[in-house]
Order: sequence, then structure tokens, then C-alpha cells
Amino acid sequence: MSPSRSRGQYIPVRPRSEVYVAVATGAGIVLGTALLIWLMRPGTSGVAGSGGLFNRQPRLTVLVLLTFLAIGGVVWYVLTRRKQWRFGQWGTIAIASGAIVVIAVIVGIIWPGGIVKHYSSSGVHVPTPTQTPASVPPTPTANTSPTTKAPPTTKAPPTTASTPTTKPQ
Repeated sequence: MSPSRSRGQYIPVRPRSEVYVAVATGAGIVLGTALLIWLMRPGTSGVAGSGGLFNRQPRLTVLVLLTFLAIGGVVWYVLTRRKQWRFGQWGTIAIASGAIVVIAVIVGIIWPGGIVKHYSSSGVHVPTPTQTPASVPPTPTANTSPTTKAPPTTKAPPTTASTPTTKPQ
């Protein structure tokens, strides 16, 4: 009799839920990276208000990132503690996240100097001229003479187009 062949060690098949979690995590990482690249893209040098949202609105970016970090901290804290939460784990996370968002909105409202920068639509601010009493021109009187030395001309410039003529045949 020949010796029995070894078929190797048995490797159990992974459950479908584990595969779904792995695929969702990979897709989340790819989409998150693409979003960050889009939000952090550099703007045109010397042009205000160009580039990604993180370049255009740095104060808002700081507030949003701190809000997400706080929510992530709450999720981590609730899920790692082995205690009986009054509203359950996910209820506690939802209530705490809502409170963090409300606090972030209040901070955004009372932020000194405003949370959002406003840019003109063309990217270049053109100041409007204002007239002050020092820059108002004086009103002309009847006795004033023109300030230019050239005599006025009323003669029309000559035309260079030739007039059509018909030749009798």
C-alpha cells in the first residue's frame, strides 16, 4: 500500500460579512484620498480664491477637521469602553455627535473675524472710487477760458474713398 497523500492544512473560507467590510474599507480609503487631493489642490500663484477648499477657507477647514476629530474620539471612546450606555452604544454616539455639531456651529458663528473668507468673483478686488470734498472739481464760471492752447476745429477730415464714376459706352 502506498502512503496516503497529504492534502495540506485546511483553511476555512472567510465569511461574506468580513469580505464586505474589507471592500468597503478599501473603497473608503480610495475615495477619502481622492477627496483630500481635490480639497487640498494648490491655487494659482497670486490669485486669491483659487485652489481647493482647504486653500480658500482655512478657518472653516480647521473647524471642520476639529469637529471630525472630536466625533471620531467619541466613537472610539464609546466603542472601547465596556460599560452599559444609557441609550446604547450607537444612540450615545449619535447624541454626542449631534452635540459636537451644535457646538461647532456655535463656534463658527462667534468666531472672531468670521469663519468664511469672501472673495470677489473675478479674484481681483477693484476698489470703487469715492469722491471726497478735496477731490471734487471746482464749478466753472462764465469768465473762465479753456485750459487747452489748441484752437478748436470744426472742419471734417477728408475722405479717402473714391466716388464711383460711370463711363458712357
